[in-house]
Amino acid sequence: MSCAASSLIYPEGYTLRRFSSLDSTNAEALRSGTTAGSIYIADTQTDGRGRRGRNWYSAVGNLHMTICVAVPGHRLPGQLAFVAGLAIFDTLSSLAPCVPFSLKWPNDVLASGKKISGSLVETGDGHRYAVGMGINLLISPPEDVLRVQSTNLKAESEAEFTPDNVAVSLCINFDEWFRRWVADGFVPLRDVWLASAHLIGDTIGVSMGNGRIDGRFLGVDDEGALVVETAEGLCHFIAAGDVMLPELG
Repeated sequence: MSCAASSLIYPEGYTLRRFSSLDSTNAEALRSGTTAGSIYIADTQTDGRGRRGRNWYSAVGNLHMTICVAVPGHRLPGQLAFVAGLAIFDTLSSLAPCVPFSLKWPNDVLASGKKISGSLVETGDGHRYAVGMGINLLISPPEDVLRVQSTNLKAESEAEFTPDNVAVSLCINFDEWFRRWVADGFVPLRDVWLASAHLIGDTIGVSMGNGRIDGRFLGVDDEGALVVETAEGLCHFIAAGDVMLPELG
């Protein structure tokens, strides 16, 4: 059931649709035609979606949000994951400036090296896309739900933030990064993203559908692919995969 829209002010051109429960905010956006500027927020999701067919843990008190955008033909839609990551990073950094946040390729934000948020970009009608973003504000997924360690903003900062207030800040930051990406292209965003990238220069493992590559994380290329150099000196450009986080001691 749709709830009354929040009185909080979103950027011009955005329209909020607020729900107590949905199967998925991305699914609702896709059903509704992914009209550019539409925002979908749900207190909880019964079938929240993550990357590569995974479920997204959707507890009340966390933020579950989708923003719909129209992508011009000269931009690569996959780069929206970086737009979303930078928007989440800036939002969390402003809310909890003492917490060490970092960006994990391709779509996660970490707090103290643990997953606190993620995003999922899905194709809608025409050149329109649903950009789903989830942030653990109050509750972390149980240990048996995720394959990586997770955390939430309250645990990291000892402060509570309402999903609605965080959503407004996130939309403002998303709008700014989206406009910069459309106007200036990917490389300027890539450079800002790399400045806060997790494990840049370190040895990482990347899991892909056809196996795993271990090597030094050199950066991200001009289209968004991960660049990894193996011990043999070979550079691999990885367009899709999962960076494996080391266990925290």
